[in-house]
Amino acid sequence: MRFNFLIKLGNVTFFFMISSTQTLEGVTSKVGEDQHIILWDLEKCTLEQAKETLSDVQYKYHLSDIWITSDAEGSYRAWCFSRRFFKEYLKILLETEHLDWNFFWWTVRRGQATLRTSNKQGRPPQQVVAYLKGYEPAEIPAKMVHVLYDTGLEKRGVVIKVGQVSRSV
Repeated sequence: MRFNFLIKLGNVTFFFMISSTQTLEGVTSKVGEDQHIILWDLEKCTLEQAKETLSDVQYKYHLSDIWITSDAEGSYRAWCFSRRFFKEYLKILLETEHLDWNFFWWTVRRGQATLRTSNKQGRPPQQVVAYLKGYEPAEIPAKMVHVLYDTGLEKRGVVIKVGQVSRSV
């Protein structure tokens, strides 16, 4: 169960959440000064839809090979080791259909993407489910930043609002 609390005091709103969480491991997109490998998190699509949208941006931006991984139907992560400036990386993400918007939001907020490499609780290990031949050579970076992060087991929860709900005009 997850509870989201919104407490409004005047012009200030406090938010906190109580939820079961899990610690996951991932890697970041940043591999140099303003250089990023291309990582995607796609949701609510078929494998064929994921392949189609990734092929489209791969062609448009002349990207290298793309590996698509999955641990659940409708949920895909994709890896491309072409290096791009952050601004172009964001354009690539915005042109990708079925992008997980939470993934995009956190990418913008942190200035780099984080893609999960560990197993989520209750899911099988990720496996490569598709490979798209690319348009330029690229090498896997010698060093990548590994990170640990916590995420809620439940994506949605009960919202509890306390305090001023509306104001008079």
